[in-house]
Amino acid sequence: MPRLTLRRSLTLSFSLVAGGASLASLGCAHPNAARTAQTAALAELGPVPAGAAQVCIVRPETTASQVSMPVRDNGRLVGATRGTTFFCYLATAGEHQITSIDDDTGPTFLRARTGARYWLHQDVSELAGALHAHLDWVEEATALEMIDACDARVRVSVPGHDDEPATQPIAAARKKL
Repeated sequence: MPRLTLRRSLTLSFSLVAGGASLASLGCAHPNAARTAQTAALAELGPVPAGAAQVCIVRPETTASQVSMPVRDNGRLVGATRGTTFFCYLATAGEHQITSIDDDTGPTFLRARTGARYWLHQDVSELAGALHAHLDWVEEATALEMIDACDARVRVSVPGHDDEPATQPIAAARKKL
């Protein structure tokens, strides 16, 4: 039976903290259980902070689960996934070029709007012995279902804010709208 479990890691070393909050058990549960889990996931993420957009990267597949896959926004490291994890970061309004390591399809582009939340599925696959991490836009409902397959929420430490667990990296726009 799948479980929605959200945990925070300590740093880019992706050492996961034990004892995450179990939000819901799905499977043969009541039909509203999935909606309840999705609502709980959004509540855990909280509202998008004023003056920014939020971009969340979801990696629900187990392919190459021991390999970290960094994500950059306009060349700045904003986080990484490892195994079945997800993370979110903030983006200023404007144009963004988001890349994942070894994405042979090229960068993903975003015109971020203040107050919006965007979801990217990081599809990790192995082709001819090489790993690729392709980024695809997904709707919020789909992303929240994918989060159900994730073991943890991964956090990247933000210099100067190590004691503030709600702090997220902020990626500046290449060009403001």
